[in-house]
Amino acid sequence: MLRTTPLILFFQHSNLTAIEWAAVRRELKKVLLEVPPPNAAPGIKPLDIAPLVQLQVLRTNMLSVALKIVEFYNPEAAATSANTARTSRGPIIHDLSEAAYEAIKDADIPTDSSFAQIEPLLVGPIAALVLPAVSPAHVAAALSVLAPVPGQFPAPTRKRSPGFHDPICQNGLSKLLLVGGRIEDKIFDKAGVNWVGGIQGGMDGLRAQLVGILQGAGLGITSALEGGSKNLWLALEGRKIQLKEGSKGDDGEQKGEQ
Repeated sequence: MLRTTPLILFFQHSNLTAIEWAAVRRELKKVLLEVPPPNAAPGIKPLDIAPLVQLQVLRTNMLSVALKIVEFYNPEAAATSANTARTSRGPIIHDLSEAAYEAIKDADIPTDSSFAQIEPLLVGPIAALVLPAVSPAHVAAALSVLAPVPGQFPAPTRKRSPGFHDPICQNGLSKLLLVGGRIEDKIFDKAGVNWVGGIQGGMDGLRAQLVGILQGAGLGITSALEGGSKNLWLALEGRKIQLKEGSKGDDGEQKGEQ
């Protein structure tokens, strides 16, 4: 999951019952199916990722080990170790091997690593919302159910989704707490996750923001260059006028002497 999923949101949960999980997943699926599929190139059917989004309960200790393996484990280095188990086909160095576990068990964790940033958040029972693509629109829809924010990700109204306001669903949602996310191998806190979900226009909107930033930077550079060239031109013109006036003054003095 960690190697193939570009977007994972982590939630702490307080032991939801099976019926509460079912109610939460039902309402989550409902809002995700309402998200329009992204624009696709002509002749290509747009991919709807809503059916592929999953809300899973994870084992925190196993998740911690997996995060370490994904970020720090080096299979090539393990293959050269004399302590690595071998078969006739070669060293056993896959992710679930003993060599992988031993390599990261006592590994030094850099303070600027992704694992060091997310480790303090992974406390207690953890659930993960797994999305197969980075889609701000689907993140916003999911947050409107799992972690509503008034004015940004408003919860569904009773008229639109009466099941969301059902006591069983509300009890389940009250036991969920968004703690952060892992997006394109980068760690985001709750505010960062909300920023991603708040990007208007999905990935097209994100691209537009980047284009705007780049254009703004380009305009700034152009203005700076123009300002420098204008200052240089004014300085040269001023010097040219001074030289002309000086030349006229010298001519007048020479005529007076004659």
